[in-house]
Parts: sequence; C-alpha cells; structure tokens
Amino acid sequence: MSKRRLFSSDEIINALLRCGFELARKSKSGHQALKRRRPDGRHDVTSVPLGEREVPKGTFDSILKLANLDYDDFLDCAKVKRKGRKRRK
Repeated sequence: MSKRRLFSSDEIINALLRCGFELARKSKSGHQALKRRRPDGRHDVTSVPLGEREVPKGTFDSILKLANLDYDDFLDCAKVKRKGRKRRK
C-alpha cells in the first residue's frame, strides 16, 4: 500500500468545496460542516476539524467516507500531483 499524504484542515475544506460541497454551518466546537446534494435528492454531509496542521489518517478516512469520496477523487479535487516513478529514456 502506498503512503498517503496528510492534509491540513484548510486543504481538505478547499478540496471538498471544489468537489461540489457547500459550507453548511460552523459549530461552536471548532468543526466546519459541509454538505452536497446527491442526484437522488439526498445529501452527503461531513465535518472537518478546524485549525489542524495535519489531520490524522483515521479522521481523514472518516471525512472521505462521510463525503462518499475515495482517495483518488479527493486528490483530483485537491489538485495535488500524484507521486510516481519517472520514466527513463
């Protein structure tokens, strides 16, 4: 399994906004709620802790699960270059 990058709270929120999420409300506990309407009329709702320089891997996985996104889709929204081997000529 490849090593996954850790993201800050701001990076996660910005990527989710690019994926079609909207800011729902900010709670008093220091989390930002985001929601997105699905084609079937239901909503995907997730919550991101604010002020984290690096969100822990387990928390990040939970955010993606609630958002119904996989890691590759998130990377596309985050506009992050994927690591790969360079080809030799």
